[in-house]
Amino acid sequence: MYEFFQTVGSWGVTVFVVTSMLNVGLTQKPSRLLAHLDNRAFLLRMVLVNFVVVPALMIAAVYLVDLEPVYAAGILLFSLAAGAPFVIKLTTVSQSDIALATTVLLMLMVGTVVILPLALPQVIEGITVDTWQIAQSLIVQMILPLAVGMALLQIAERLVAVIQPWVAALSNIALYVLIVAIIIGYLPSMSDPALWKAIGVGLAVLFLALFLGWTMGDGHGHLQEVGGLATAQRNTAAALIVAQQNFDDPRVLVVITLLNTLGVVMLIGAAKLMSRENSFAFLIPAAADVPGEDSIDETATARQ
Repeated sequence: MYEFFQTVGSWGVTVFVVTSMLNVGLTQKPSRLLAHLDNRAFLLRMVLVNFVVVPALMIAAVYLVDLEPVYAAGILLFSLAAGAPFVIKLTTVSQSDIALATTVLLMLMVGTVVILPLALPQVIEGITVDTWQIAQSLIVQMILPLAVGMALLQIAERLVAVIQPWVAALSNIALYVLIVAIIIGYLPSMSDPALWKAIGVGLAVLFLALFLGWTMGDGHGHLQEVGGLATAQRNTAAALIVAQQNFDDPRVLVVITLLNTLGVVMLIGAAKLMSRENSFAFLIPAAADVPGEDSIDETATARQ
């Protein structure tokens, strides 16, 4: 039985990664993102905090707390991956600037494709990785679906308006199936106290990352919200791809999945505190917005 759910979880990773990235592409036109590239100071701060500060904090935490090596490897890998598609859902909950969040997402995602394969052997002692294989997998499963989605939105907006909600729903379902399948498939590992010790360390770093990302906004509300959420929500999709390809011990996959799940719960609460409403639906598809509508842009403009 455990082997069946492990297989389902493995397939769930691929489906979730591809559909979540396709969904982001189906909801954002390049022209809406280019305007935010002028804010170079904020984007540079986001690069530094995501690829230097957060990994450095996780390395320090692993050094200070005696963790089992396999779990330490998992949370270190998790810290190196930035640019999570789920930040779009978090930004929607917080009622912040979706286009800005997507711009930050794309920048961090490209950075992850370049930096993660190079940094991983330097951070995790004793691991040898195929840099091109990792980069190729990230490009095929993340960048390519995103580009396809954006191209479709440019040339077939009516079609996109029909299929985008289904893609978003499929992405949500794949995420839930992935979480449940991995938890059940690796249930015997859940009784290991060392696992929960590592998750506690990881959550502490994520909470600190939320605060540090917030400070990158330099006092501007929409920049603070996007900065905090985009920094604390790590790129689980990229981390899972690399974990599947480069680690034989399934406990690396387990610690990443559980840390992400508990981190998402924390960040949904944080995003809700940033919003002006008192309720939210956890099962809302993780869509940036409905193609062709400007309501999100108007809300973001009003808050600036």
